[in-house]
Amino acid sequence: MTRARRMAAVSVAWVVSLLLGATMTPGYVRAETLRITGTGGAIGGMRLLAEAFRKAEPGVDVIILPSIGSSGGIRAAIAGRLDIGLSARPAGPEEMAQGARQTAYARTALVFAVHPDVKRSGTTLAEVVEIYAGRKTTWDDGSALRLILRPTFDTDTISLRDMSPEMAYAVEQSQKREGLIVATTDQNSADAIERTRGSFGTVTLALVVSEKRRIRVLSLSGVKPTMKSVRDGTYPCTKTFYMVTRPTPSPAAGKFIRFVRSPEGKAILSRVGHVPLP
Repeated sequence: MTRARRMAAVSVAWVVSLLLGATMTPGYVRAETLRITGTGGAIGGMRLLAEAFRKAEPGVDVIILPSIGSSGGIRAAIAGRLDIGLSARPAGPEEMAQGARQTAYARTALVFAVHPDVKRSGTTLAEVVEIYAGRKTTWDDGSALRLILRPTFDTDTISLRDMSPEMAYAVEQSQKREGLIVATTDQNSADAIERTRGSFGTVTLALVVSEKRRIRVLSLSGVKPTMKSVRDGTYPCTKTFYMVTRPTPSPAAGKFIRFVRSPEGKAILSRVGHVPLP
């Protein structure tokens, strides 16, 4: 098991057992309580949706827990420890066979981002390959370039490998490099980019906008990651967000899913870096 995989497994297990388990103790859970978490890129938007939903359905308490990643969200939803798991990947055949049911609700850009002090507005795929392969380790002014990695099996890493054969090789090389920061969740990645001078890493546009992060988002090969470029397909790297439940979601979960897909829910998502799906 790799160092990154061990870190992610410990993180998911600890959060699921302590945070999710704590919400199920006697006297805490109300008759209609929704527990939601999963991929960190979707959590900022979900918090805004939950706030609006509470006003529309005051009898339902919506609890948005800290990120446990896409796989953690799917597993917890299947096990009934979450009412809705959030995922940045579709549930796999095995997960579907275990009872996962999913609803795709929005897309967003997977972006390359840097510390605010980095004097850059854009990058290219060729340069990204050089960075991940370890051949580019300084910025144009000679300052250190600090690559923030994601775990091998993370959806960001998978998306990067899918960009090109050269990128897939570079990502493989990056996982072998020693001394790099490995961010196990989207929030961890944004935190590391914010606080590490010279940083370079991946995060979602939805997270940056919804959480008002102080990081610089880069254009890729001349295309800015915007709602328009995601919608029309000119920005090449996107993620789709899913709400995952058991085969028969609770009445409260059903109400919330319908709210997310309603005109009001879509309007909220549109304001914070999401492109709602039909």
